Amino acid sequence: MIIADALAQQYEAPCTAAPDSALFLGVGDASSVELGNSACLLIRNNLPWLLIDCGHDTLRRFAEVFSNRLPEHIFITHLHYDHVGGLEQLYFKAALAGKPVRLYVPVSLVTQLCAMLRYTKLAEEKTDVWQTFILHPVSEYFWHQDLKVYTYPVRHHAPNSAFALHLPGVMFYSGDTRPIPELLSHVSAKSEIIFHDCAVAGNPSHSGIDDLLREYSGALLSRLCVYHYHSASDRAHFDRAGLRYARALSAIHLR
Repeated sequence: MIIADALAQQYEAPCTAAPDSALFLGVGDASSVELGNSACLLIRNNLPWLLIDCGHDTLRRFAEVFSNRLPEHIFITHLHYDHVGGLEQLYFKAALAGKPVRLYVPVSLVTQLCAMLRYTKLAEEKTDVWQTFILHPVSEYFWHQDLKVYTYPVRHHAPNSAFALHLPGVMFYSGDTRPIPELLSHVSAKSEIIFHDCAVAGNPSHSGIDDLLREYSGALLSRLCVYHYHSASDRAHFDRAGLRYARALSAIHLR
């Protein structure tokens, strides 16, 4: 593991420059129209700080909160279309508005993302997508708004195909993943909320309730807030399991 075990203790107190709330624009899985594509907007002082993922309906939901803005900074956890399907729409809106957008993308995803966007351009202009999108490849960490933000590979389909995002002392966002106790036990601080992929039943790519209860300690479970579930009726299962869950467009305070 690249980051030392002492990282969590080093960043136990959140920085005042850090985001103060998280707003899930959607909390659903790939087939959940009702709950929306899972995407989380980190907010500081009532302004967008960083958007995590941009699915098919993310921009519409973003506009419900910030009607006169576009996302300016986005971290991409992985390349499934329910997490990146809104990037083409964002490009057209941002290019026509003359607004650049910085994309933080783990390095192992860059080649495939470039291939996915290779035909995305404005016919009227002699430009391509990368003159609007500022591609920022990410290794173990990146700097954003004067804060060091860490990324880690998680367990979703192939190795190094999906990544978590971590603001030490503030929050941990798992992205789509199976349980990752070996990671959370080393890098997560006691004060952090952990946003974690969870459906009622797990599968080879996603966590389920039984998976979390089996793999995580009581202390970790008490800090989880789950998302990426299928329907509103799933919340009754989370209640019975004692798991907190995120709701779309309902802010969660981080400090």
